[in-house]
Amino acid sequence: MNTRPIVVGSHAFLYPEGRAFTSPAAGVCGRAAKPGAADTGWIDPGIVDSLKVAKSSDKREIFAPTPGQRRLYDVIEVNRDLKFMLALKEAGPLMFEHLFGTLPLDAASGQYNPLEGATKRGWVKIQQYDHTDAIVNTVDVFCFMEIDGEVEFGEEAVSYDLVCRVLHSPLNTGTIIPTPAG
Repeated sequence: MNTRPIVVGSHAFLYPEGRAFTSPAAGVCGRAAKPGAADTGWIDPGIVDSLKVAKSSDKREIFAPTPGQRRLYDVIEVNRDLKFMLALKEAGPLMFEHLFGTLPLDAASGQYNPLEGATKRGWVKIQQYDHTDAIVNTVDVFCFMEIDGEVEFGEEAVSYDLVCRVLHSPLNTGTIIPTPAG
């Protein structure tokens, strides 16, 4: 892969845990069952104004005598965590579902009950494009999802931050797309 300065635009798609899918074969979305990219059940949460990614872990420092004084010899990471913070600029059923903790909502939903829904988990698909509209990265991860902080309803367009914490799944994957030499 060649390095170069780029501006990246991100797109996100969500597939809630427990929802049925038909591609690549019939199944129910979960940690061990990921819908195919062509499945029509992926939810577009709207404009992704920005995407932040943060990796963290607890570190265990290993010191060893070298030959007599103890010096840092190694660092071991434990309790690893990866978060995607999506700054979203469009409000819709997904925002209300996450904000009010409801059962699943969609464009046909009407009445809902706050705090009656389960913890929000599911698949998150991120697609990133550079300033020439060439795809540079894709990632599919199973996540715990929640809105971070308050959502303000006022004079400005509604915006909110959706935090997606990556949960372990053997189906988590990413692909970085090589840029042509030039």
